[in-house]
Amino acid sequence: YNVVVDDTAFRGDAAPFIQNDRTYVPIRVIIEALGGEADWDAETRTVTLIIDGKILTMTIDQIIEGFGVAPIIVDGRTYVPIRYVSEAVGFDVDWDADTRQIFVRK
Repeated sequence: YNVVVDDTAFRGDAAPFIQNDRTYVPIRVIIEALGGEADWDAETRTVTLIIDGKILTMTIDQIIEGFGVAPIIVDGRTYVPIRYVSEAVGFDVDWDADTRQIFVRK
């Protein structure tokens, strides 16, 4: 699969998946695609993303207020809901089921 940001494709090393009508992607792909940074606090199980000067803090298995889903860990990888992350930093996101690509646009 690919995450396509403003016509540049980023290939993930782990597949996204859909759970409860939400598309989750590995956090590393989002950080690479959106040019951000990630910080992990193992004690609190909190991930902090810094993208375009915006800071998003999420706790594993804790529902994101107003969004109804939580970041999760699957097979040792942290997955985040792509729509929440993209829209929180001002991007639009679309999923193309036919090509299995996620399109993110500024």
